[in-house]
Amino acid sequence: MNSNNTLSLLLGAVLGGVATYYAIKHQDDIIDKIHELEDNLNIDHNELINNAKGKLDQLTSNLQSTIGRYTHSDNTAEKADEIAAITEELNRLREEVQALKA
Repeated sequence: MNSNNTLSLLLGAVLGGVATYYAIKHQDDIIDKIHELEDNLNIDHNELINNAKGKLDQLTSNLQSTIGRYTHSDNTAEKADEIAAITEELNRLREEVQALKA
């Protein structure tokens, strides 16, 4: 049992040494590939901000029109439908904002 532990420790040390040697030997290649990945995944933050502003403008206009219809309507059933529509739109926009954050 004790020799198995020693053998496992020795094997782990050898594998760690080989991995370290490879990482040091190919350090420049690894760094270049990391920088290449960062460039490929470059996210345009201005585009995200503009998309968020567009969604906010859409939400604002939808709310204003819905509130205008709500205040000028006398039918209670229509008011409940309008509130449900507003809630549904807010939930959809929240999901889109969460998707933009991710």
